[in-house]
Amino acid sequence: MNGILEEGVLPGLMRDLYVGRKTGILHFARAEQRYSVRFQRGHLVNATTNVTEDRLGEMLVRERLLSKDNFVKATVMVIREKKRLGQALLELEAFDQDGLEKAIARHIHELLTRVFAWNEGTWEFAEEPEAAVSTDEITLKLSTGDVILEAVHGTHDPDVIRYALGDIDRVLALSTDPLLRFQNITLTPTDGFVLSRVDGTLSAREIIQLAGSLAPEETRKSLFGLLCTGVVAWTGGVRKPKAAPQRTAASPIPPSAVVPAAPAVAPAAPAVAPPPSPNPPAAPAAPSTPIEEGAAQRRKEILDAYEGLKKRNHFEVLGLARSATEVQVKEAYFRLARTFHPDVHHGASLGDLRDKLEAVFIRLGEAYEVLRSATSRASYEARLGFAQAPGAVPQAPEPPAPPPDPAEEARKAEEAIRQAEKLYEKEKYWDAIQQLEPAVPVVQGRMKQRGHIALARCYLKNPMWAKRAEEELLAAAREDPKSVDAHFILGTIYKERGLSSRALSMFRKVLELKPDHEEALVLVASAAPPTPPPEEGGGLIKRLFNKRS
Repeated sequence: MNGILEEGVLPGLMRDLYVGRKTGILHFARAEQRYSVRFQRGHLVNATTNVTEDRLGEMLVRERLLSKDNFVKATVMVIREKKRLGQALLELEAFDQDGLEKAIARHIHELLTRVFAWNEGTWEFAEEPEAAVSTDEITLKLSTGDVILEAVHGTHDPDVIRYALGDIDRVLALSTDPLLRFQNITLTPTDGFVLSRVDGTLSAREIIQLAGSLAPEETRKSLFGLLCTGVVAWTGGVRKPKAAPQRTAASPIPPSAVVPAAPAVAPAAPAVAPPPSPNPPAAPAAPSTPIEEGAAQRRKEILDAYEGLKKRNHFEVLGLARSATEVQVKEAYFRLARTFHPDVHHGASLGDLRDKLEAVFIRLGEAYEVLRSATSRASYEARLGFAQAPGAVPQAPEPPAPPPDPAEEARKAEEAIRQAEKLYEKEKYWDAIQQLEPAVPVVQGRMKQRGHIALARCYLKNPMWAKRAEEELLAAAREDPKSVDAHFILGTIYKERGLSSRALSMFRKVLELKPDHEEALVLVASAAPPTPPPEEGGGLIKRLFNKRS
């Protein structure tokens, strides 16, 4: 994956790496400057740079956290003994383990802060297999969600935020994905207020109106930040604008806080899995004190859950009786997902349990996916061999349906994309979207490119769906950096939105790929072409699309 580094790009990129539990190195480049941060299963591990004054050792000396004498000794060990700087500093007793973790986290934070301030450059993510990562990597008390929020707070162009939000009449709700919902994130007062108003019924516009005395631009930025971390998400519903609701004196802005947890749920059936703490915190955030209260109990809870993974069935993993209802399954999953969220390892004394927490969290998700569906649950129960009721005639379970043939599914999806392209030509855009949305994730290669671009063109027929179109085109450009159509259409979108510099960079990219591209040549040569007279149905985008279609 690679792309152009512009305002608003980094938050979404880092969220994708976190949610995808990616392992690899994210590189940033601007002129001769190079910065890199390493991810291990979605978590930030360390950072490097070729800018001398920004390297770890130099930063520690500059901030008087490391003496020059120890820095020289550690550097000699790095060169002669091929050790990492952190390992050398530990052996010299310049830092203890906790102090070194804080120093490395501070270094990552400082380097990313510099990159967040760039308004030009490029990025590239080099994915690595998990086996390629050293097992002695230091576990940092650094939340990827906090870093994403800081990136958004550092975005100064309000037009970037406004455009990134897109249609603000869409309804917002808390994420249904526990991995996102229960992140360890520290909120600003504005973030806290905005999050407190996300209830699954209000639109972004209504939340902005409820903010009252808060600056609308700050409220939009907070909404964008929470969306980028994934703590909140669009529901798909839309509410028409109403008169601005008033925020009363009884609705103060809450102080900074960690992300609030889901409402408490009633206890499910007798649990076989280890129970959560008697008074669980509002989120799996670690206290700021060096020694966590109840750390020994938390360690035992995590270790017991991990040890029981192999011998417990899905019901037992979730702490449920086999008669549990669908509601109880969901309640148990969300309760345990909060308790065993991977961000728990950021707490003091729990860093060495990161892999075990990951394993427990994944297994909880597997159990929930099976038991939430009546069909998959029935199949699973049959395999468990449930006892028959007294006097009942044993019934042979129905065999599970054979899995779909991937080749046949891909063939059907390719045909759906071809049909959608014909529907687009007939101006049946909604019908085309219905064909494309389920088909694009299934196909690969050139057909996937065609699907992304066709879907973007359909979305652009509705001015409210420009953001969706942009997402499809960015996906196409990531998968094929040489896609002329993807870059050109992105340029037309940015130009239509008044993002001139971003549009120009896209048109220049088109000319790098296809020097004789007539429309791009005209647009780049004019640099700031006159605004065309307004036209019904999308102006420049409509004219260009009708011409190219």
